[in-house]
Amino acid sequence: MPRQKHNMQMFALRTAPPEVLEIDGAEYRLGRVFKHDFWAATCLYETAVESPAVCPKVVVKFGREHSFLGLPLKWVGVMLADHEEAIYARLAGLTGVPKWVGRLSATCYAIEYVQSVPLDHVETLSPGFFERLREVFDAIHERGVAYGDANKKSNILVTADGLPVVIDFQISLRRRSDWPKLPRRMLDRVVDYLIGKDIYHLYKHKRRLAAAELTPEEDALSRKRSGLHLLHRKLTKPYRALRRNFLKKQYEQGRLESPTASLENHHQPEKETWRP
Repeated sequence: MPRQKHNMQMFALRTAPPEVLEIDGAEYRLGRVFKHDFWAATCLYETAVESPAVCPKVVVKFGREHSFLGLPLKWVGVMLADHEEAIYARLAGLTGVPKWVGRLSATCYAIEYVQSVPLDHVETLSPGFFERLREVFDAIHERGVAYGDANKKSNILVTADGLPVVIDFQISLRRRSDWPKLPRRMLDRVVDYLIGKDIYHLYKHKRRLAAAELTPEEDALSRKRSGLHLLHRKLTKPYRALRRNFLKKQYEQGRLESPTASLENHHQPEKETWRP
């Protein structure tokens, strides 16, 4: 019986990303793929060019361009790239946020690569890590941005010096002074709520990874769940279970094979929810 075709609709790219890219006049070669899901493929590119004006390594995010079940989705890839570019512009110059390098296409952009490991790969943290992470989040919030994805430890990086770096602003929200009054007020309320969730998740991670440093006030914040938080969990839990069950079956049938699988030879906690 012939092997079933791989379900490439479940991935942002139908094929592997280009081996070579030109960015600001420098040639970059593909090194590895950090993550490849439905919406984007996030890849490492490196250059041999030695210049203070050139980043030796960059992270390139390729947004989705092809359709799903016949529905065109390139517009979503463009919208998400526009959104993240605007967020990086708002956060430009902040310590703990990678530097924007440039837009490479309508659905693709590059940021600087920061030598680090994700928080979920770290066994021991240096004292005061979460205090430094709080400073990063406070600076982000002061720029009018709610991160919104702090529950994922893989989005928080730890450098060799024990410093925090926050990545992936795909679902972040920013305040908009250019909007009409009523929708602006509604947006501000959502941003304020998500800022509170950023702090909740920060101290939840601290309680689990550095409990000895947790103060009573921080412990209280790490357990503060609003009614909206609980409602969100109840509404999304069935969806996550359905999605993981679907992906597990696709994987068992040999259909869920990423076109970049050979470049993803690292621990990915999310995939382990459906892949043995």
